[in-house]
Amino acid sequence: MDGLGARLVRILRENWLFLLIIAGIVGAFLFFRTPASAVSSVAEVDAILQNGQPTLIEFYTNT
Repeated sequence: MDGLGARLVRILRENWLFLLIIAGIVGAFLFFRTPASAVSSVAEVDAILQNGQPTLIEFYTNT
């Protein structure tokens, strides 16, 4: 068990910068991602667009 812990510490010391970059990318993705909308029908979209307040519409396609 002691050899496994020493190996883990060695791997972390050798790859700390790479792991930090990966953690930063994952953290940025989670912080900046667009959450799902609660709008579930076209009628709700029409009501939101016609309520007199400025509205930002973001279209996304995964093709």
